[in-house]
Amino acid sequence: MVAIEEYGDVAYGWAMEEKTGICKVIADPRSGLLIGAHILGPQASTLIHQLIQGMKFGQTVAELATGFLYVHPALNEVVENALIKVALLCD
Repeated sequence: MVAIEEYGDVAYGWAMEEKTGICKVIADPRSGLLIGAHILGPQASTLIHQLIQGMKFGQTVAELATGFLYVHPALNEVVENALIKVALLCD
């Protein structure tokens, strides 16, 4: 399953007037395991780290969406929203 969240759809991205940044999350539809991710846009190299950790430790997208603290407003909400979207598709 695949979910994409645009930077402009979260408060910080909107405030930055970011029009092109995205977070794409790929999960196994049966197990919900995170199997891939792409982030394009400002701070991508920082935002990707929590997804790398999730893949390394075999976490599901639901675990990553609910087991991590996402502050508001912050750009990492783009990751949170993509994880929530794909977790709902895997249920």
